[in-house]
Amino acid sequence: MSEVPMEYKVLKKKFSMSLQKTLKDELKAVLVFGGVAANRVYSGVSDIDFMIIIDHIKNLKSFSETIDNIGKEILSMVENPLFASLLDYEIYTLDQLPNDKSMNGFSAVKALALKESEILFGENYFEKLDIDKENLKSSALLMVHEYLSKLISYNSSPKFDPMFEDEDDNMYDDDLSEEIFLAVDAVLLSAQAYHMIKNNKYVSMPDVVLYGETEKIEGVDNSLIIDIGYLKQGVENKVENVVNRSIDFCGQIIDTLSKL
Repeated sequence: MSEVPMEYKVLKKKFSMSLQKTLKDELKAVLVFGGVAANRVYSGVSDIDFMIIIDHIKNLKSFSETIDNIGKEILSMVENPLFASLLDYEIYTLDQLPNDKSMNGFSAVKALALKESEILFGENYFEKLDIDKENLKSSALLMVHEYLSKLISYNSSPKFDPMFEDEDDNMYDDDLSEEIFLAVDAVLLSAQAYHMIKNNKYVSMPDVVLYGETEKIEGVDNSLIIDIGYLKQGVENKVENVVNRSIDFCGQIIDTLSKL
């Protein structure tokens, strides 16, 4: 874990300025949310979560042109090897954003993270959003249930037959890698949701791993959070029975969240 590296800072400034220049009045805000906004990242692993907010849809032709222009700017960024793996983004129009009357299908967990966004351009339309704790808990439970369902589905699906090996006698591990990737996300995001609800504020992923030791969640496998944190950083770390433990972990988080 480290402070935000220079390439992250350069991409934020360069991408925001290019969007402003290209979209002009159509662009209403460029926000960065998540760990980068909180200055808490895994260098070279964490990406930058951009929220691009554009004007209301006036007509389909102008909307299509705006999306095309955004696509061109994104392509110009990812063609640069320095930025290729760092850029993640979402695009919303003003009328798609949550408000005091409706979340408009927005995840309350994400909305809480967006309340603490870094503003690169425009204003933070989430800053004054009032997020009900029960809505937040329901959103978190839904997210964890979805990860749990995916993990169970992957775990019960057929794997590659052992007789199919490559020339180095190594098992093809594409399915296994995808399963582990899903397990990493399931554990870290589930724990993150718990801490965000408990603290009623955004909690970065590096802090979630740190909390695995310093602010343990009662009734869950906190050691798994720490081990998964190493996997997230690409550190060679043998985690025994990681998928089954992740399934159990999601179940434990669901029980714990239900009692908050």
